[in-house]
Amino acid sequence: MSKYVFKPYDPIFPILFENEKKRLLSYLTGNYRIEHIGSTAIPNLGGKGIIDIAIAIRKEQMQNFCQNLQKAGYTYEPEDGTNERMFFWQDLLDTLESNRRYHIHLTFPESDEWKRVLLFRDYLKKHPSEAKKYADIKKKAVNEINVNKEKYMAAKSPLMEELLKKASTEKF
Repeated sequence: MSKYVFKPYDPIFPILFENEKKRLLSYLTGNYRIEHIGSTAIPNLGGKGIIDIAIAIRKEQMQNFCQNLQKAGYTYEPEDGTNERMFFWQDLLDTLESNRRYHIHLTFPESDEWKRVLLFRDYLKKHPSEAKKYADIKKKAVNEINVNKEKYMAAKSPLMEELLKKASTEKF
């Protein structure tokens, strides 16, 4: 089975994000920010259909949040995180597919990762032609690489860096 697929964008993606955000509110406390990121957050982009969620909280509260996300049913994957980000996943029942994968990227507001994912998302939302270029690269990568995460990411990285550079010089 292919790990990497390219599915067209579906307008239900923001609704799925909002529903999961509401569900998470009963598990999370304190001062934090939740954002819909990734391909499902950008109209007409398309991708794997995974609902990516970024949560920013004070750095010293990340461990407590980690426990709360696990109580909400998310699996913590330490090896998929970084110095600035903890990574979680969960499969939830879905009306379009039997299950849909959700990813949570837990970080802190000062982190470069938080700033980059929001900058990238906002830039692609504002520039549909750039989002189309990114979608084309993703489709090509899926068709050529298919199951290798490192090669898939390497195929997308040059355009991602180019778009991030453009985004960082532009005033929103």
